[in-house]
Amino acid sequence: QQQQQQQQQQKPRVQPNNNPQPRPPPSSSQTTIIDPSTHYQVDETCTALPPLRESGTFFLDTRIRPGISTPDVISPSFRVGSYYPDKVQYHMAGDAANFYLIKRLVYDRKQLLGDGGDIGISIDIGANQGFYTYYLATLGLPVHSFEIYEPNYKALLHGKEFNPREVSERVHVYAVGIGERNGRFD
Repeated sequence: QQQQQQQQQQKPRVQPNNNPQPRPPPSSSQTTIIDPSTHYQVDETCTALPPLRESGTFFLDTRIRPGISTPDVISPSFRVGSYYPDKVQYHMAGDAANFYLIKRLVYDRKQLLGDGGDIGISIDIGANQGFYTYYLATLGLPVHSFEIYEPNYKALLHGKEFNPREVSERVHVYAVGIGERNGRFD
């Protein structure tokens, strides 16, 4: 009985819909990451969750300083908030190939859609200090970033102070963890 209760608690909150309605196939200009033949139904547990609101104002922490990307390795350059700003370039250099692929994908999408085309949004789950958040925002995408660990969350918020206004306005930060178990910190 205890095992049965645990299994029920671990049930996913979004379950496949057994009676899907047919959907038209995506056009060639759409990038589909989720299989369009899969249909999902949101259950009552999800709809009963409190609304999720973006973080507002915050107090600057003098221990968090700007860490700058390496312009000759990662372009365009951007900044993040960090308790260890001197180590930021070292950590980012290890992800240089990922930054290149993201830039290529974003620029290819912009070229495909032309001027004024909506290239979409980005979601950074487990944003940490915001390496990818602020890079995507620097490339022109609106980014919704989720971080549950309080020190990383504070550093992520500080990145808004250390980047130009047009980059910071694209970043939306939430003090929420998203995963198999969703959560918030106080």
